[in-house]
Amino acid sequence: MTGTTTPGPTTLAGLTRRAHDRYATAPALLGPDGWLDFGQLGAAARRTAHRLARHGIRPGDRIVLALANRPELVVAEHALFGTGLVRVAVSPRLHPREIAGVATDCAAALVVCEPDATEAVRRLCPEPTVLSADEVAALAEPGVPDRWPDWPLPGPDDLAALMYTSGSTGEPKGAMVAQRGWVAMLRAFWAVLPPLGPGDLAVHAAPMSHFGGSAGTAVALRGGATVPLRRFDPAAVLDTVARHRATVLPSVPTMLKELTAAAEGRTDLASLRAVPYGGSAISAPAAARAQRVFGPVLYQCYGLSEALAPVTVLDARDHAAGGARLASAGRPTPEVELRIDPESSDVDGTGEVLLRGDCVLPGYWDRPEQTVAVRTADGWFRTGDIGRVDADGYLYLVDRISDVIVSGGFTIYPSEVERAIAELPEVADVVVFGVPHERWGESVAAVVVPVPGAELSEVDVVTACRDRLASYKKPLRVEITDTLPTSSTGKVARRALRAAAWARQERRVGE
Repeated sequence: MTGTTTPGPTTLAGLTRRAHDRYATAPALLGPDGWLDFGQLGAAARRTAHRLARHGIRPGDRIVLALANRPELVVAEHALFGTGLVRVAVSPRLHPREIAGVATDCAAALVVCEPDATEAVRRLCPEPTVLSADEVAALAEPGVPDRWPDWPLPGPDDLAALMYTSGSTGEPKGAMVAQRGWVAMLRAFWAVLPPLGPGDLAVHAAPMSHFGGSAGTAVALRGGATVPLRRFDPAAVLDTVARHRATVLPSVPTMLKELTAAAEGRTDLASLRAVPYGGSAISAPAAARAQRVFGPVLYQCYGLSEALAPVTVLDARDHAAGGARLASAGRPTPEVELRIDPESSDVDGTGEVLLRGDCVLPGYWDRPEQTVAVRTADGWFRTGDIGRVDADGYLYLVDRISDVIVSGGFTIYPSEVERAIAELPEVADVVVFGVPHERWGESVAAVVVPVPGAELSEVDVVTACRDRLASYKKPLRVEITDTLPTSSTGKVARRALRAAAWARQERRVGE
């Protein structure tokens, strides 16, 4: 820890503590027993941090949060944000093996899980302490001094979070986010969204471990309230918006499409001022339909685990203007520089998207070689996305260099699905790739070659994935075949299979 003596606007810790004090009497969080104001939320966060310190947790320790949208997640995050503990938020839908893999990779000091996963993660994680959501809620109860642990405050370059992604190997890989990086993300949101403050209220149905939580921090640290919803039901989400007169509704494209359908004809959603959405691309027709239903409140945000959204934004005015621009990802925010790699661009200026700025990762956790691999000689980050920028500065994403699948806003890596299928003794070979899906944008397809003479069914393949991976990673399409297509070098032609599936699609970024 580099440490500083007073909270400042260049650190997430400083902004969190300032919010607790500045907005002390404003509503902050709706829990099972009613509303907590910011003063009460701050007190719960301080007591949580105090008890963690008593149990040996120290500044800079990594804390894995595998929780659904619930009040306990918000309190725990504020405890981490206010002290300099490192937030490692992952989807609670991950398989316990995957949660344990992340905890092992970052040498976590604590893992917090949904109650139904706690025992399985404990068996797989002998080193870190593993608590259930109920147990972490008890940390916030009165009984210890209502003050932050006596720790030095983090400096701008200290670690604030690890955002887990995967590479071509499918192994978990933590993109580091410095305190200044999270603050840069907040400044980007504050620059592009309508002015936020006390009186704003965000309803969270999109996972708070991902884009929704990032947008939610921007609302909360300006004094806005949080209403977490544990499950996504479009009608129930819209009823909650209407009941609480919510002003902000973070979403992902898959959810936005269903919310749009459910909102047709409703007249009680006029309180909404911003519907930021991200996590995957959306088709222009879907964006146009959402614009017609919700009005000028849509903000499409592009970003990555390695460069926190919003890197570019297609704002409410762009959505209202409609036309071909709805196929773009918008323009860069003031917090980032963006260019197309001149070494990879073709005659029409299409090439790899490069980024630079405080919101871009300083590196991957404990992976110096992979950090070097995603940096150009002059310090730009290689996104792996292929795009072009028009004369007005709008970014159009057209493909990905890697074979990553984005399904409903979740990232899936073919190699990890292939490994799960290959564990079946009946499997001789397998290739996995993304195919178009009307609801999720993309879904997983697997082509499998059985061992000669072995009996293998589509159900066997899907079950193998369900037993080893998060449910959203299982293939929705399975083909059993005698051979796999190969390239001239003898490698499996994954790209050819994927290209055939996407041949009639206008964009190759998940819609």
